[in-house]
Amino acid sequence: MKVSRIFELPYYQLEHFPQNDSLAAKENGSWTKYSTQDFIDNATNISYGLLSLGINKDDKVAIISNNRPEWNFVDIGILQIGAINVPIYPTISESDYKFILNDAEVKIVFVSDEDLYQKIQNIKADVPNIQEVYTFNEVNDAKNWKEVLEAGKSYDNKDSLIALKDSVTPEDLATLIYTSGTTGTPKGVMLTHNNLVSNFSAIDPLPHAEPGDKALSFL
Repeated sequence: MKVSRIFELPYYQLEHFPQNDSLAAKENGSWTKYSTQDFIDNATNISYGLLSLGINKDDKVAIISNNRPEWNFVDIGILQIGAINVPIYPTISESDYKFILNDAEVKIVFVSDEDLYQKIQNIKADVPNIQEVYTFNEVNDAKNWKEVLEAGKSYDNKDSLIALKDSVTPEDLATLIYTSGTTGTPKGVMLTHNNLVSNFSAIDPLPHAEPGDKALSFL
């Protein structure tokens, strides 16, 4: 298969170079590993979970988090249904969060931990488009991302995802990446699937990486 949309990457890996440790994270002092199939299964259930919450093609979903496997699961889950990922730095001010979440008209927010959850709770009343906030870490009184995952497992319209994936073109908007705002308020940079896919396709011949080599992903 040829990758033309971002969410096809894990499927390409599954077809050509399936991994037992496609993603990994150190949790409570030990490594938790996710195979390529685990990656796809989690992303797919996130897609179904988002559909069960009423998220549709072109809706905006934000991720405010450090780099971790859940970031990737949710990212692919968002993109597979034609929705748009709005990744936001986990170190900016509450006023910037309020501006970006309003400007992008974000409906669902995923945050990594309790501190970020509290920041979003502090400004949530001023961002009326937010429907739900989910955390990756377990946080008291907060909804957890696994609720979306579990909702996806019981979603009763599995065929809908095939049609949604087929409807996404390489020229469809994939993500809105906001600038730091050093020249005023942050500006949303509109990037399509092709904007990103063409970049890594262009550099593919450059690194001397072979099957079996390890890669470190970071944000």
